[in-house]
Amino acid sequence: MREWIKPVGIVAALIFLNTSLSFHNVWPTPWITVRPEISVEAAVILLCICVYSAAFASSVGPKTRYLVATLLLLLVIGRYVDVTAPSLFGRPVYLYWDVQHVPRVVAMILDSAGRSFVFGVLLLIVVTIIGLLFGLSQILRLLWEASQNPKLRFLLSSLSLSILGLYVVGMASRDINTERWFSIPVSYMYTRQLSFTYDAFSKQIPVDLPVPSVVIESDLAQLKSRDTYLFFLESYGATVLGKEGFIKSLNPAVEVLLESADTYGWHIATALYESPTFGGASWLAHATLMTGIWIDRQEKYQALMTTERPNLATYFRDAGYRTVALMPGLKMLWPEGAFYGYDKIWNADQLKYTGPEFGWWRIPDQYSLAHFYDVEGTDSSRNPLFVFFATISSHMPFAPIPPYQENWDRILSYNPYDEKLLPLGTGPSVNPKTARLAYEKAIDYELRLLAGFLRKTAFQKPVIIVLGDHQPPALVSGRGASWLVPVHVFARDEATIEPFFQAGFARGFEPTGLTLGRLNGLHELILKGFDSSWRAQADEK
Repeated sequence: MREWIKPVGIVAALIFLNTSLSFHNVWPTPWITVRPEISVEAAVILLCICVYSAAFASSVGPKTRYLVATLLLLLVIGRYVDVTAPSLFGRPVYLYWDVQHVPRVVAMILDSAGRSFVFGVLLLIVVTIIGLLFGLSQILRLLWEASQNPKLRFLLSSLSLSILGLYVVGMASRDINTERWFSIPVSYMYTRQLSFTYDAFSKQIPVDLPVPSVVIESDLAQLKSRDTYLFFLESYGATVLGKEGFIKSLNPAVEVLLESADTYGWHIATALYESPTFGGASWLAHATLMTGIWIDRQEKYQALMTTERPNLATYFRDAGYRTVALMPGLKMLWPEGAFYGYDKIWNADQLKYTGPEFGWWRIPDQYSLAHFYDVEGTDSSRNPLFVFFATISSHMPFAPIPPYQENWDRILSYNPYDEKLLPLGTGPSVNPKTARLAYEKAIDYELRLLAGFLRKTAFQKPVIIVLGDHQPPALVSGRGASWLVPVHVFARDEATIEPFFQAGFARGFEPTGLTLGRLNGLHELILKGFDSSWRAQADEK
C-alpha cells in the first residue's frame, strides 16, 4: 500500500501545479473553475526541476524552494487577475493605469466601509496568499525529491519535453492544432504589462491629440439662454435597452418617465453612441464628450489635462452661462477641475448631506440634485445654468439603493425617508450573484429621479441631455456586450432639438438600434446643433 503513496502524490502534485496555472473564471463571479487544459509554464517548471537535479544531483534547501514558490505564486496571481478582470469588468487589467487609482479606491472604501471591513478583506487576502505559498512550496519539494530518482526524472523530463513539443508544433504549424489543448501562458500577460509600462514611462505611447486643437465655433444661441443639464448616468449602458429581461423589469419606471414627459410636454430624442470605456473609468467618457477628443486611454486623458483645449463648459461660459459641476462622488481634491474651468464644483462636502448613507458613495442622487436645484436652480436673478451632473447611485456595486422620494422637499430634511422604506442595510454590498438585480433597481431609481426632475423643472423649459458613461461591468452586461450607451435629449420646445432628429436620433425613449458613431461626435453635434447658424445650414442641405 505504501508503494502507491509516492506515485499518487507525484501525480497529485503535477495536477495541482498544472491547475494553478491553467484555471479559468466562473463567469461572472470572482471564483475559479478547472478545465482540461495544459499549462506551458508548468511543463517548463517541471523540466527545470529535472535539469537541476541531473546537474547537481541534490535537492534544494527551504530558502531556494520558497524563493521559487514565490515566483510561481506571482504566476498564479497573474493568472487569476488575467481571467477574472474581464469577467467582472469587461476589460483586461492594465497595471500602469489601474494601480494609479488604488489609493483613491482604498480611501473611498475606508471612508465608506470602515477600517474593520478593509482589515477583514486584507486579512483574507494575506491568509490566502500564505496558504498558496505553503502549498506551492510543498508541491515543489515533492517534485524535487521525485526527480532525484533517475527513472522518475527520465519520465518527468520526457513528459515535460513532450508537452513543450506539442505546444511548439501547434504554434508553428497551420495544419496541426495542438495549441488548443493549452491555456494561454501567464507570461503573455506579464509581457504585455511590462511592455505597456515601459512604453508609458519612456513616452513612446502615441497620444494623438489634435495639435493644434480643432476648435468649433458655436454661440449656442439656439438654446435661447435656457438652462442646460448634462446628466452622465453612471453605468447606464445599451444593455438596459437591449436585453429583454432588463426592459421588462424597468417598464414601470420607463412608463413613469414617459408619463411625466407626456403630461408636461417634453419631447425626447434618443440614439446610441459608442463609449471609449467599458465597466468603469467614467472620466474617459466625460472628457471625450466635453472636449470632442476620443479619450480611450489614461495617458491620453492625462495629456489632455495639460492642454488648454476648449470644452463644453468653456463654450457655455462664453455664451453667458454659469457653469456648474455636480459631483457627489468627489471626496478629495480634483485637479482636473482646473482644466474644465467650472464656476462652481459641488462636491460631497459642499452638499452637506445628513440623511442615511447608502453604500460607498453615501449621498443619494436625488438629494444632490434637489439640494443643488434648491440653492441655484430656483434663483430667478442668476445667469442661465450649464450643469454637469455625474450620478453615483447606479455605481458598482449597485447596492444598497436609496428609495425614491416623491416629496422633493422632504429629501432635503433631516428625516428624508420613512424607516420602513429603507433597505435592511446601508453599507456597501458586493454580491456577484445578485448584481444584475441590484443594477436593475439602481437604474429604476435613476429613471424615476429623471421623471421627477422633468416635472419639477417643466415651467423653466430647460434642455436636459442624459447619457450613460459606459456599460455596466460584464457580470451584468453579459458576454461580448457592446460599448454602446444611450443618449436622450429632452426639451419642451421641439424645434430646439430638431438638429438631433436630423442627425439620426429617434423620436421617443427607444433608440433605433443603430449607433450614430463615437461619443466624441456628440460633442460636435451639441455645439453645431445649438449654434445660431444651424437652421440656415440645414435649409441649404
